[in-house]
Amino acid sequence: MANQDEVESGPRPVNETTDNEKRPQYDEKESDTEVDSNTGGYRGIEKMEALTRAWTKPWLIAAYLLIWLVFFTDSLQQQISNSLLPYVVSSFGFHGLMSATGIVSNLVAGVSKLPLARIIDVIGRVQGLLIMLFCVVMALILMAVCNNVQTYAAAQVFFWTGMNGIGYVLNIFMADTTTLKNRMILFGFSTTPYISNTFAGPAAAEAFLKGSTWRWGYGAFTIIIPVILSPLIAIFTIQLRRAEEKGYYVKDKTNRTLWESIKYWVIELDVGGMIIIVAGFSLLLLPFSLAGYQEHKWKEPSIIAMLVIGCLCIIAFPFFEKYIAPKSFIPFELFKNRTVLAACLLGGNMWISFYCYKLQFSSYLQVVYNLSVSKAGYITNIYNIVTCGWAVPVGILLRVTDRYKWLGMAMLPLQILMTGLMIKFRMPDTHVGYVIMCEVLGSIAGGTFVMIEQIAVMASVPHRDVAVGIAMLNLVTSVGGAIGQSISGAIWTNLMPSKLSKYLPEELQADALTIYGDITQQLAFPWGSPERDAIVKAYGETQKVMLIASVAALAGPIAWITLMKNHRLSEREQTKGLLF
Repeated sequence: MANQDEVESGPRPVNETTDNEKRPQYDEKESDTEVDSNTGGYRGIEKMEALTRAWTKPWLIAAYLLIWLVFFTDSLQQQISNSLLPYVVSSFGFHGLMSATGIVSNLVAGVSKLPLARIIDVIGRVQGLLIMLFCVVMALILMAVCNNVQTYAAAQVFFWTGMNGIGYVLNIFMADTTTLKNRMILFGFSTTPYISNTFAGPAAAEAFLKGSTWRWGYGAFTIIIPVILSPLIAIFTIQLRRAEEKGYYVKDKTNRTLWESIKYWVIELDVGGMIIIVAGFSLLLLPFSLAGYQEHKWKEPSIIAMLVIGCLCIIAFPFFEKYIAPKSFIPFELFKNRTVLAACLLGGNMWISFYCYKLQFSSYLQVVYNLSVSKAGYITNIYNIVTCGWAVPVGILLRVTDRYKWLGMAMLPLQILMTGLMIKFRMPDTHVGYVIMCEVLGSIAGGTFVMIEQIAVMASVPHRDVAVGIAMLNLVTSVGGAIGQSISGAIWTNLMPSKLSKYLPEELQADALTIYGDITQQLAFPWGSPERDAIVKAYGETQKVMLIASVAALAGPIAWITLMKNHRLSEREQTKGLLF
């Protein structure tokens, strides 16, 4: 229990900001009546509050079951995609560039959440789902037919933007339809499909590789995902019409022309700011993965140019937002809330640590422990199994204790200990059981932090800011993930080739880069042969450095958890109508 002075006061009035001209105003309702401080006059939020007043319990239960089915389908495709990734990039001779394909997609997926938050608040949740569905289907088509790694990487950007966007919109819908005290129980329930798909996904990926081709692992879902999502969209649409018929919501009409609408949304979504920040972080972080492939390494002019332009973009971004952009897509005023700031920094820090070692984990298990794709996938996905299985108990703990900060304080030592032990245990001469132990216990801590970050943000803002607050959290965690992938990529691309050159038999020295770039060639050497032993040793020494970086990244969370305020969840209700 916290002291009374440690708990923040309730949600602030709409007009309390000190920077009204830069506060994201969305498309607020023009009316002579007083604007509801809980919705801020945002039409998308008003639609949801009208819907929760209009529907009945059977419709609410049906919506939750369909959300679970959507998460099941999305998680299955993600698990298949993750298992296929090493083989996709290896088919183009770029196994070492797995981190590079993830950096830009992570950044764009994270940055896109803020404009998406604005869209679903201004227009509605259904429209946001449809936009994200379009991104997913287009990406899956591109990945199924791509003939080079550049097309695949571009498709990954759309894929993860769409996949994460669908999950984000559904999470906001669940936030709209639950009390704060029960919210994390439902969030936890929605993640349970990842448990079964952790086993089904790698097995399905292996079946695609053996029975067909990795391309069908993407192509099949261009049909499956839209079919699964359609009934949920239909429920939203039907219930909103019921709300209109009952007078809970009055539909607005706009007289804007097509050109006026395009201009409006370019300004409203701050497209210029989005381009600058994505370009800045991408150009700054990509060289860490790409430099190892260049003839002159870090002296290559293109690498230097990327670093310089990336830095300039990041420096220019705040000036552009303050002095040029009519509307800023980043709600800077939310960072004045210390709990929101701490939760975002905690999430970013945790994902830096996670991605410092995780990206090459599946390849490591296959090469070092001689595991099949499916078995390596099971171990790689321990994080998903444990965090999703642990999510419901965490939600119950939050409901019973009515607080969240204590869980963070309890789990941080476990997270640091398990990551540190992996430095010792993730070596070729260590039994894989120790690796599994560290993954399981570390995942309990990691999954708890994911829940704490979300509930801390939602407990710190009124309903009108829930979508943008969670989007802000997702942005910072995505940047953290991209930084972690860059660190991982830098270590991998700069250490692994030199380790292979050092340990491979003399007759294979000239082929070191080819072996480094293709996991199928690494696995082609017989288990126990001098060549395979050399590759295994190179993997082990490189992984050790990656894990040291991962532990170092866990210093920050000590401060961020301390900075959080400890809200009582039962005192901070936000939504109206029929709720869970």
